Amino acid sequence: MSAPEARENHEELDDAATEAFEQDAGSSESSDEGDEYAALNERYLRMLADYQNFQRRTLESEPRIRSAGIASIARSLVPALDQFDLALAAAGDAESLRAGMRLIRSELLKGLAANGVEAVEPAVGDAFDPNLHEAVLRQPPESGAEVEPGSISMVLQAGYRLGDMVIRPAKVGLAPGEED
Repeated sequence: MSAPEARENHEELDDAATEAFEQDAGSSESSDEGDEYAALNERYLRMLADYQNFQRRTLESEPRIRSAGIASIARSLVPALDQFDLALAAAGDAESLRAGMRLIRSELLKGLAANGVEAVEPAVGDAFDPNLHEAVLRQPPESGAEVEPGSISMVLQAGYRLGDMVIRPAKVGLAPGEED
């Protein structure tokens, strides 16, 4: 073999070796990518399983939590029923019945307050707050008191709220203004 042929043959061998080396390097890169993909896929599957377990536990615990909440409210209202029984047993005259009813109302309010529920009982002359009050009529105050137009002139029904959530707005009458 002549020198130029040997050189050409050597260059071909070098090119073939370089090409084989690049293929090996590429396959190790693809192997690394495959390992990384498998690790990420396994991590994804574990997180998915954790999330599904969380959902299942939440659904299983919801009825238990609801029952515990209802039981808590019932425990706080049972004393009011006891007061009711006592008032009915002692209902000899109207005044004792009235006193018993006041006790029952007090017990019910205590039971509600123990669970975070508070009464919304505006007074005549208070400013109307549409977040807490529901205006059902316009009427001048019955007591003859001076009330600014648009302010509360009478309270028809107390309202109740639990924190910031209004359970029932207080039903009120508003003092008429000049436009009425």
